[in-house]
Order: sequence, then C-alpha cells, then structure tokens
Amino acid sequence: ALISIDGILLDEDGCMAQISVPKKFEKQFCGLLSQGSAYIISNVAAIDIRSKSYVYRHQNYMLQFKQDTKVDLLHSRGADIPTLSLDFCPFYQLPQKAIDSKPLLDVIGVICDVGPYDYASQTSQHKFRKTKIRNLEEQTQELVLWGQHGESFDEETVLKKSQEGIVIAIFAGVTATLQRFTGMIQGSSSSATQIYLDLDIPKVQKYRTSYQWKCPTLQKHLPQVKQVSPLEAACKLYTIEEISNLPASSFQGGATFSTTKHVAANFQFHAQCTNFPLH
Repeated sequence: ALISIDGILLDEDGCMAQISVPKKFEKQFCGLLSQGSAYIISNVAAIDIRSKSYVYRHQNYMLQFKQDTKVDLLHSRGADIPTLSLDFCPFYQLPQKAIDSKPLLDVIGVICDVGPYDYASQTSQHKFRKTKIRNLEEQTQELVLWGQHGESFDEETVLKKSQEGIVIAIFAGVTATLQRFTGMIQGSSSSATQIYLDLDIPKVQKYRTSYQWKCPTLQKHLPQVKQVSPLEAACKLYTIEEISNLPASSFQGGATFSTTKHVAANFQFHAQCTNFPLH
C-alpha cells in the first residue's frame, strides 16, 4: 500500500534534500513531478526524519508537501542544476547501516558475479537476482535485486561488456541487511533503487583507472529453484544435511520442513522446523 511519494531535490550547488508527498496529496501532486525536471517549489514543511525509515540521511529533516504547496515547472532555467548526486558508502561502513531505520545508501563497484532471476524459495512467489560487486581493495559485496529491479537488470549487456573489460555498477538507494543465518551483510534493493552501468562521471573514471585486479569472468547462470506448492513442500522429507545446505532465502516468510534422522538405538527421530523469518 502506498504510504507516500518520496524524491530527492538537488540545487545548483549539488546540495541534496529529500521531499515527501503524503498519500492524501498523491493525486494532487503526482502528475506535476517528473525525474530530471527543474521546479520552483514553495510553501513546504520541514519535518524531522531522525525516526523515519528508508530515507537518505544527509540532513535531519525532509521537505513535506502540504495542500497549499506550489509546484512551478522551469522551462528556461535550471540548466546548471545537476541531475544526479551520489554519496557512496564504503563496504566497511555497511554493517553500521544495517539498522532498523534502513537508511538508503549508494554503493559502487566492479561487477564480479551476476546470478539468475529466480524464485526466493520453492514456495515463494517473490523473485530476485543476486549480484556481487568488488571494490578497489578487492573486497566483495553481495546485493539482492528484488522484483522489477532483478528482472530489468540488463544481464546480457553486462555479460557482453565484461568481455571487453570491467563493468562498473552504481546501485543507488539500497539498504544494508544483516543475514541472521550467515552473519553476512547483504545489500538489498528498495523502491527507490536506481542502477547505473559505466556511468560517465569522474568517480567511475577514477575507479576504472585505479582498479588493479584481474578482470572478473562473468558467466550466465540459469534459474535453479524448482517451484512447488506449499502442500508439496510440506510433504517432502529432507535430511538434516539438505536443510543445512538450503540458502537463507528458503526460510523467507516462515517455511516448514520435515526431516528424518537415524540416531542411536536404530529408531527414527522426526523433527519439524517452523517459522524461520528471513531478515
């Protein structure tokens, strides 16, 4: 369900401010705003965002639209206003960002693996694509692109470009999540995520000239999750080893697995693992 329409404003100096249109004003303002256009916006309210989730934390406030807010499109001005501003989060700072408020982050790196667009688990209706990027220190970070972001990711173009050299990706507006089962930090797409490949900006150019490691060899991966109904999944018997080797995504939303295990005295032990939420 829609909560609000949020966006980012940039001024002539590249300073950033987050805006928010409450749900009750959606119809009033949605048609007046488009990405890349320049506006004069007046009569907005500055509200505290320190307790809010999924926001860029460049300030402690955001600009919220009101019923009497005015939005005027600039047709002849605004040529000097930048259309993009990025504040990259180093990989080592991601654990500090894996908090309940889920601040939105920008990360950059060389693509070193592209997974298939696949179901999150055998019984899940949600699909995602896992990718990995590598920084200049050869550290690797995994990112999960959910739904539309995973489906629209241009895998073919990335694989083709990787044959000629490194492919530098920018993932803007992602969140950091601590994986409970592995203890690893994982980046995850949000509704605000934007993906840029080999963007023509100084940061990407510097990345290209500074990268000293071997160019990753990328391969196409086929989907591996065979979808089954919840009833079929509940009737399947797993060994303990099979359950321990399942990916964390298999436990999303609460999953049930039945298992048998032979133990001493030659009898069978039946156990059922339930309600393993994926965070």
